[in-house]
Amino acid sequence: MSVKLQLVGPSAGTAPAPQLSPDQQAVADLPAGSGPVLVLGAPGTGKSTVLVEAAVARIRAGMDPAGLLLLAPTRLAAAALRDSLSARLQGTLSTSPARTWASYAFDLIRRAKAEGRLPYITRPPKLLSGAEQDVIIKELLEGHGQQGVPALPWPDSLGLALPTRGFRQEIRQLFDRIIEYGISAEQVAGLGRRHGREDWVAAAALYAEYRDVLDIRMPEAFDPAGIITSALHILESDPEFLEAERARLQFILVDDLQEANPAIHALLGLLAGGRDTLVTGCPDTVVQGFRGARPDLLGKLADTLGEELQTFVLSEPHRLSGSVAGAWLRTASRISVVGQLPRYRAAVLPAPPQETSGGEPGPPSSSTGPDAAHAAARAEAHVVDSPMHELRYIAQRILEAQLLDGRSLEDIAVIVRTGGQLARIQRYLSGQGIAVKVPVAEKAVRDEAAVRPLLEAFAVVLDPELLTPEAAVSLLTSRIGGASSIELRRLRQSLRREEIRGGGGRTSDALLVEALLDPLSPSGLTLAGLTWEARSAQRTAAMLRAGRAAAEQPGATAETVLWALWSVSGWSKKWAETALSGGPAGARADRDLDAIMALFQTAERYVDQLPGSTPAQFLDYLTSSELPMDTLAARAQRRDAVELLTPASAAGREWPMVIVAGVQDGVWPNLRLRGELLGSGDLVAAIEYGDGFAKHRSPQSLMHAIRHDELRSFSTAVSRARERLVCTAVSSDDEQPSAFLDLVDPLPPQAVKRERTEVLRPLTLRSLVAELRAYTQQAQEKPELAREAVHHLGTMLNHPVRVPGAAPAEWWGLAELSTADPVIPGETPIPVSPSKVDAVLKSPLSWFVSAAGGEQATDFARSLGTLVHQIAQDMPDASGGEYVRELERRWPALGMKDNWEGKLDFRRAETMVRKLAAYVITMRQEGRSLVDVERDFAAEVPVEIRGRERTALLRGQIDRLEIDAEGRLFIVDLKTGKSAPKKTTSKSTPSWRLTRRRSGKAR
Repeated sequence: MSVKLQLVGPSAGTAPAPQLSPDQQAVADLPAGSGPVLVLGAPGTGKSTVLVEAAVARIRAGMDPAGLLLLAPTRLAAAALRDSLSARLQGTLSTSPARTWASYAFDLIRRAKAEGRLPYITRPPKLLSGAEQDVIIKELLEGHGQQGVPALPWPDSLGLALPTRGFRQEIRQLFDRIIEYGISAEQVAGLGRRHGREDWVAAAALYAEYRDVLDIRMPEAFDPAGIITSALHILESDPEFLEAERARLQFILVDDLQEANPAIHALLGLLAGGRDTLVTGCPDTVVQGFRGARPDLLGKLADTLGEELQTFVLSEPHRLSGSVAGAWLRTASRISVVGQLPRYRAAVLPAPPQETSGGEPGPPSSSTGPDAAHAAARAEAHVVDSPMHELRYIAQRILEAQLLDGRSLEDIAVIVRTGGQLARIQRYLSGQGIAVKVPVAEKAVRDEAAVRPLLEAFAVVLDPELLTPEAAVSLLTSRIGGASSIELRRLRQSLRREEIRGGGGRTSDALLVEALLDPLSPSGLTLAGLTWEARSAQRTAAMLRAGRAAAEQPGATAETVLWALWSVSGWSKKWAETALSGGPAGARADRDLDAIMALFQTAERYVDQLPGSTPAQFLDYLTSSELPMDTLAARAQRRDAVELLTPASAAGREWPMVIVAGVQDGVWPNLRLRGELLGSGDLVAAIEYGDGFAKHRSPQSLMHAIRHDELRSFSTAVSRARERLVCTAVSSDDEQPSAFLDLVDPLPPQAVKRERTEVLRPLTLRSLVAELRAYTQQAQEKPELAREAVHHLGTMLNHPVRVPGAAPAEWWGLAELSTADPVIPGETPIPVSPSKVDAVLKSPLSWFVSAAGGEQATDFARSLGTLVHQIAQDMPDASGGEYVRELERRWPALGMKDNWEGKLDFRRAETMVRKLAAYVITMRQEGRSLVDVERDFAAEVPVEIRGRERTALLRGQIDRLEIDAEGRLFIVDLKTGKSAPKKTTSKSTPSWRLTRRRSGKAR
């Protein structure tokens, strides 16, 4: 496959001067020496534009660009500011003027280190990722109570939570608050003892250990929350450095200060107090609450920047209008106002409504320009019957906007509350052929579908004993192995057949493991001689051999072993070609390649940070990490695609059309208390309010605060739309729409509930072909529609471009048989198992697929049934206690986990063997005795198939054969299913009749 790739430059290198409104111009024209300024405004009033234009004005007035500093809450926002400023200046700058707060703090620490102001740091400073921080906390928690290390004094109520990832997340939140407020572990422990919080005392001890580990292991590392506080301490402890920094920074501009935490406010006050500073904010749009954002501090900004603070309000909307503006205003009006800020919401006034509630979208406007877009701005709320209907409706609206309204896919964004919703919508839209792009994955590298099997192979390379039969099957059927169920079944049969020919009796499990690990073993040699059914196994065995060879080399690292495994797998070229070909398979291959790249980047970073580390140490580190690794740049993605985002990744951006999906009760708003397991909020209140903090932390006030946070997040989402806002939810017995829907599109006074929205067929060629094919088969019921469908299908069939599925030859059921020859040659008896006759009569196709290997090799139900039958065979006349003891002895062979589910299955198996013991007693009481167990039988039965006489070989096994005093035989079939067959039907099944026919008088 030949693929031509071409790198293209940015779409625009310069930007014309925007037409500023009078209120924007007043801020942009402020001269040097104006002091600190706060600019408030609703979303879309041009706050970020004011920042850029003010910076351009100062630079063109003669200010050195090196004295300019633009600060934003996220990397995406900082990059947007930097690009806008560069485009307006029509040139590049020697230094990056736009940074995140963490980036600026890191740069400050780096310069302090270069100037010799940090003698305790000998290596270049580095930022500790959240995943690395989580691993350290996990190691500290696991170390207590082992090998003589005393346990921390956690309350007994937290005992079950200690090993969980959620508990570590609570600890990280508590640590972040401790670091932000700059208090010591001793102070936290003192607060814990004073207020009776044992968890704070234990957390304080853990925090002290955490700081000691960082100081000893990585003194140059700064955690995400501590980097701001560290920069603040450096400036406070070094007046000379602070004075030089204040002199260097002539103009500081801060965007979206409502996303800042107390540590950022303290750093801002130290750098910009009383000096030229331009700050923007909107307290009603906050998405960084999980990082300690405090929008209420905007109302106290005069205490930070000085009493001479001037406040401006941007009153002219540039984005929100019509019912979209009304939706945002209704949402924001339910959020409490912070401090004594002037009114800024009144700037966004909705236009008179032009549509009915929940109506279908009107036709696109024929006029153009921003005024026309504002006139068409419209907000809608829709409820559907199920989550699947919601996915279909999202696809329907996207395709209607693209095909009927002429919108580009990049003009559309879908915003959801959680990452789980994001993944579900991504899978569905990709399956419908709609191109999507998503933010960087939110799950750990080790959990990626393409990475997990590679790490399993990595572990087997280091310890071959880890290759159990279950691990071998998992590896072969993974994204790296690529084997289907049929291939695996045929492979097992081939290995087993050669084993029996050689006189052996090992199971296919043991043969499979041996073949993958030892190429010179009998099973390994058999594997090398097989054909298509063994390709995946041959590739996997080659990977393991290459990995072992790389691991045995002197100086082997995680990178060298991983590369040996990956290069032999052969998936690099295949996935690259598939990714470039597009479609759902291409999107999946693209994600898999991104995951593999992230794995190698993680290995490279680990090896660079810990020279001399072994591959085993890297594997232990990566498998312990349960958080995603950070990345400094978004991955390259196609532009013409729908963006799928959460409110945090959508903040600061806008699209002509926004779909806010999954607005469900309990999801949005999610009123679950955050960070309250360890009382992070209580700790902050104790620091700010002292011993009387409890009166500020009533349950009612906490619920109000959480609801306001949810409203701020929702207002951020709805305010991203410029022309069309569509909100969707599910209304069913299990799920209810959120009350937030009524903020977007209020119900008329007379309406009791919102009517269901009809979900139409997706506007895709594939669904159209399916609908036409359905109508062609209704010639009797709908002749007119059938004729029209045939006409359209004929047009597709004769079109120069092939339309998949239009040709009747491609329809299921119309294709010619691949062969008419019998599956079993005519001279060979047809093997028939009595237990399979029922399945044959019920669905011949399902039986044939199963017999050909199209099913799982084994499952727990069948394994449990086999175990119970083995016990019944080996101990046919045992008592209930003997059966249970034997079950306990053999139970570990099933490999069940020791959890509640495993205990429930054991009780189920115990019930089975006790019923067997009860039956044995009943048998004796009725005068019967046991003749044999697991008695094999076989018989040839003449049958007629398509006019030809054939022979059926009836072959099976009787679980128990009993005889009474009169010499009558009784056939007993042991059933281990969850449901027992009915007495009226058990003796009428084909399997029973066949077995009885073979045994003559048996009952």
